[in-house]
Parts: sequence; structure tokens; C-alpha cells
Amino acid sequence: MGLGGFPATDPLSLGMVGMHGTYAANLAINNADLLVCVGARFDDRVTGKLTAFASKARIVHIDIDPTSIRKNVEVDVPVVGDCRQALSGIMEICEPSWRTRTGPASMPSGFAPCPSGRKASPFLPAKRQHQAPAGGGSLRHLTRGDAIIATEVGQHQMWAAQFYSFTKPRTLLTSGGLGTMGFGFPAAIGAQFAFP
Repeated sequence: MGLGGFPATDPLSLGMVGMHGTYAANLAINNADLLVCVGARFDDRVTGKLTAFASKARIVHIDIDPTSIRKNVEVDVPVVGDCRQALSGIMEICEPSWRTRTGPASMPSGFAPCPSGRKASPFLPAKRQHQAPAGGGSLRHLTRGDAIIATEVGQHQMWAAQFYSFTKPRTLLTSGGLGTMGFGFPAAIGAQFAFP
């Protein structure tokens, strides 16, 4: 549901995690020593087997709803609050130390994009990449990435999330989590009214 919150076209974007996510994103989660999760639900489509999810990582979970924290995944640092305020507070604490050690333009040692990176089709093995749906990339090209995409529920919902490369927040309207049949049409009407 947060696609576009961080541009999918950025080299540091690894895509979605979980059963519908990319190999690179899941590899990063499995090897991470720290996860800072903002508004994450940690549903079973993301975590899979709970005991194996991010087993090497300490987890910081930021959410405005206290009942969402530790609901599915045990976390090391729970932060209840508005994400903008929470992240600003974390930056105030961390930034002076980071700048002192590394300077303003450098990254901490050991920080690098996932070594496998994102491939042309990160969801399928190389021998099956010709089967990947081309519609998401074509639609993105036709709209210049400046569209609000509304989906119904089903495989095309996943293909839109996986292949469109959202770069702006709130541009994917989909019934994530609930799987409400018939969602896409009224969502598209609402988007048209809001942004003609």
C-alpha cells in the first residue's frame, strides 16, 4: 500500500518484500541486521514463516496505532506515533553521530545496495523472464509515470504493483489486505473526481 512512497526508479529501491516481492528485497530482509519499519502490517504475505522472518535483525517498528506494534512480529524498539514526527526525532538523534564519523556526503561503512540488485525481471528466473507481463512498463511509458492506477483484485493487482514502478505516493489504488471484489471501478471514479 506504500508503493511510490519511495521512488521505485531509485537505484536504492529493491521493490516489495514477501511472497509477491522481489528476490533482492527478500534477500536484503533475510540478511539485514536492522529493520526500521514504518507503518508495516507484517501480514503473512510479507513475513511467511514468522520464526524465519528477518531472523538476524533487530526491528524498530513505527506506527500510529499501538495495537499494530507486536501484533504479528516481535520488535525490539516500538515507536508509537505519527511517522513524520517519529522519523524526524530519530534523525535528530542519529544525524550528529553519522556526520561526525563519515561527513555529510558519505554513507556509513558497510552500507551498499543489495549485491544482487534489481534485475530486468526480478520476479522470475532468467529462463522464464520472457513470460513477465509487459503491460506495467508499457503503461508507465504511455502515462510518463504520471497516472493514478486503480486495480480490481487478482493477478493483475500484483502485476501492477510489481511492474508499474510507482514514483509518487498514493498513485496505486488497490484493495490491499481486504481483497474487496469490485473495488477498482469506484476507486477509479473517485480518483477522477479528485484529480480530473
